[in-house]
Amino acid sequence: MMFSEKQLRTSQGKLRTKSLFWELSYFEPEHVIFTLREEDLVKNDKTYVSLRKLYLSYCCSDPTEYTFAWSVFGSWETWQQLARSNYIKENVGTWRREVEVKIKSEAIRSIAEEMRTGGRSSFGAAKLLLERGWLDDKNASKAKEKLKAKEEEELDKQALSLLSEDAERLGIKVQ
Repeated sequence: MMFSEKQLRTSQGKLRTKSLFWELSYFEPEHVIFTLREEDLVKNDKTYVSLRKLYLSYCCSDPTEYTFAWSVFGSWETWQQLARSNYIKENVGTWRREVEVKIKSEAIRSIAEEMRTGGRSSFGAAKLLLERGWLDDKNASKAKEKLKAKEEEELDKQALSLLSEDAERLGIKVQ
């Protein structure tokens, strides 16, 4: 856990919300540990951690937010309370959408790479990219041609194998 209960909660055990953020804390600046900015903030020799940057570093590989919650706050419930807080829930929603876009981007990159390398599922990859408008017709046609040639080659191998078996069964030597 990156931050202790003492940093996150009042002496009565209530979760701090506004007072945790540099942009929101007006009355208790001594409790501030985060900033809502894109990057960490340094003020008066103190560094305020960008919660957005921290969130993205964890949640792009685990969009469930579970690892993030336990690693940063030591509790799933603490993160849920904070995320629902009226003061930052809009920011959290924006971060969640950004994580979705980043994951989609990485998936599309992987699909495009599969299509480019002519792998086993390159036709399906090309079709998906074409249907979604991420690929022009010219590149999709090339992928279709490669797949068709591969399928024909496989059919030729199967036919030759069947003919060889029939010839052997009939006692015909194939050279």
